[in-house]
Amino acid sequence: MNPVCLVTGGAKRLGRAMALMLANAGYDIALHYHASEKSAYEIKSEIKALGRRCFCVQGDLRDPQFYTRCIETVTQTLGTISLLINNASIFEKICFKDSKQKTFDDYFALHLRAPLFLAQAYALNAKSGAIINMLDSGVDVYAEDAFIYTLSKKSLKDLTLLLAKTLAPGIRVNGICPGPILAPEGEGDAYLSAISEKTPMKRPGTVEDILNAVQYLMQSKYINGEILYVDGGQRLT
Repeated sequence: MNPVCLVTGGAKRLGRAMALMLANAGYDIALHYHASEKSAYEIKSEIKALGRRCFCVQGDLRDPQFYTRCIETVTQTLGTISLLINNASIFEKICFKDSKQKTFDDYFALHLRAPLFLAQAYALNAKSGAIINMLDSGVDVYAEDAFIYTLSKKSLKDLTLLLAKTLAPGIRVNGICPGPILAPEGEGDAYLSAISEKTPMKRPGTVEDILNAVQYLMQSKYINGEILYVDGGQRLT
């Protein structure tokens, strides 16, 4: 049996790249998506062409009833999960004065509650494995123009460290903080270039940089509770 990986938000962008990389590495893939059905099933075809199994699971990660159902459905379909990647994310620049309760609820549901209760359901079904939480290099920067987003990702960083202690020694939990890798949806290369120019490296990173970080955490069995920054030093500015 091949190892099984569940990637949330796996139909686009970094999620898609991680799913395909892991399939090439020998994993069967559970691909979670919310609204990107067409993209999800296109990736499923690519993964099946590699000789791996792929199961697409649709669901809204803001729904508290979805978490246990998701883990149980994936486990019944593909087998016990070896690697959980909490990748699903939303981003919009909303400052403090424009923040609404619904914004808070949506961001914390997706960035904190979902990773927490997916991890809980996963830990109840698996004796060993790994979790990677996708964070943001902004967790160490107090970005006022993305107030709720930053607060929710900071909370996910703390959850990552607490889970690493709680779920050891069976399940390792680590985080990856991407810097300027891809422009937010709706923004172009000019936006990415402007952000990247402010980093010590003076250039954006690549998707390959993130994939290398995932592989490193997968292969390094003694790393637990680590927050790996792939940001060109952005957090230092």
